[in-house]
Amino acid sequence: MRGIILGCLQANPGWQGPLGLMNPDWINLKRSGGAHKIATYMRSEGWDIEVLDYWLAFTDDEFKEFCRSRITNDTKFIGVSVTFGYKGNILKRAQDNLTWLKQSYPDIMIIAGSKAFVDTMALPCDYYITGYGEFGLIKLLQGEATIIEYMGKQVVLSDTYHPCFPSKDLVVNYEDRDFIQPSDNLTLELSRGCKFKCKFCSYNAIGMKGDLTRDMNTLYGEMLENYERWGVTSYHVADETTNDNQDKIRLAGQEIQKLPFMPNLTGFVRADLISSRPDDKVYLAEMGFWAHYYGIETFNQDAGKVVGKGINPDKLKAGLLEVKDYFKKHCGRYRSTASLILGLPYETTESLYDGLSWYRTNMPEENLILQPLFINKHVDPKLGTSSEFARTWTEGKHFHSEAPREEFTQEELDLFEGHPLTLKYLKRLHDGPHWVNWSHDTFTWKSAIIELGKFILKDGYNYNNNRIMTWDLFNFVTPGTYDWDNVLDLTIVNYDWKKLASDTDQYLQNYKNSKLGL
Repeated sequence: MRGIILGCLQANPGWQGPLGLMNPDWINLKRSGGAHKIATYMRSEGWDIEVLDYWLAFTDDEFKEFCRSRITNDTKFIGVSVTFGYKGNILKRAQDNLTWLKQSYPDIMIIAGSKAFVDTMALPCDYYITGYGEFGLIKLLQGEATIIEYMGKQVVLSDTYHPCFPSKDLVVNYEDRDFIQPSDNLTLELSRGCKFKCKFCSYNAIGMKGDLTRDMNTLYGEMLENYERWGVTSYHVADETTNDNQDKIRLAGQEIQKLPFMPNLTGFVRADLISSRPDDKVYLAEMGFWAHYYGIETFNQDAGKVVGKGINPDKLKAGLLEVKDYFKKHCGRYRSTASLILGLPYETTESLYDGLSWYRTNMPEENLILQPLFINKHVDPKLGTSSEFARTWTEGKHFHSEAPREEFTQEELDLFEGHPLTLKYLKRLHDGPHWVNWSHDTFTWKSAIIELGKFILKDGYNYNNNRIMTWDLFNFVTPGTYDWDNVLDLTIVNYDWKKLASDTDQYLQNYKNSKLGL
């Protein structure tokens, strides 16, 4: 039995450009971790699975050529791995290609899987899987899956009905036909699930209890094989919180220290934990885990307590500075991106800008992402994928009842005169059909968006001084434009974007030629 998995092409990545605006056609050079994880598991179950990374970098004719060369009478399904959803021209091309697939091969099941559930359903597929999909996909192909109907779509809730922790090793195996390059950034999984319950987060529970940490004895072999076969030294750690468990990162560091190289790792780090637990930074440094993404959300302690992150702000600030200095000293490298949520209950414009000012003053080379509080109005108990805020905001504990959405006033529009792209971005957020028009005592949905616009105009995310964002480092390294020794010195405005674009195109062309030439 054969199958093809189309690896996610992140077309709406963290890179936001000089104006802080999303570029929906930006190609994110990241191998599809989810696609390769599922492929590895299904091969262990006797399936012949090929992954096509960067599938939407192929022209329509190239994509059709690939499919015709691979699809046989034994091909039972085509999977589509989606991370954050597709936007703009990328979405249209994905829809057109999948429509062609179904028309050309009507008997082959087309299945999409993602955490970005609503966006995923914009793709024309037979079935949709949400959550960790290994068991759910197998059950679906065997005709044994529990299927619900949602918004007219056939959905498999893997984490609810087929919770998945397929093996304690969680090893991902790559094949010669994956054409892995030494500069590639691959995915590691140290554990599954998140034990925290942040009220704004829509990542549902995995549906299983117990220790969902991999057997660390397998980590050394996985990374060594990727180094010896492909020359790979860079990884994104897919855990929702890498430092949720000290034993996990301590043991991971012990295995990594045995390798004949020191890797470059990035991923989510809980800032309050690394600030309050001195050993966290030691263990992460021993892993080569020097590129951090912090979900700080707010420096206002009352607002932090509302969402489940109420660490003393002075302790948090001192910890961030200590961590930065430690990694620069012991790893010779450090990069962080901090995410803040604009408009949390009890947050005020004064406390917001106090926090922003401290960060800019004390972390001038690090990245900052500011986004309004998103509360998804698509709440269905059957899905189990909505945030606590989405389920409870109408109860009146922190939020007022939803009011009709107000248009921007002329005075508000005048703020952005001469900045049409910024205004377009703000209107797209404001008018988004998925978001609750929430309000509380200090902010409303609209006022949070207006404040975001003011911040963009005033600060521009400080791009003239800001270094490359944590998530985007590999986009500069993978195509060979820069290496790890010089990419950290780049700012958003001083990199050679023409060479980067040319190198990225060449990298993708080499991959396409390799796949089509098999």
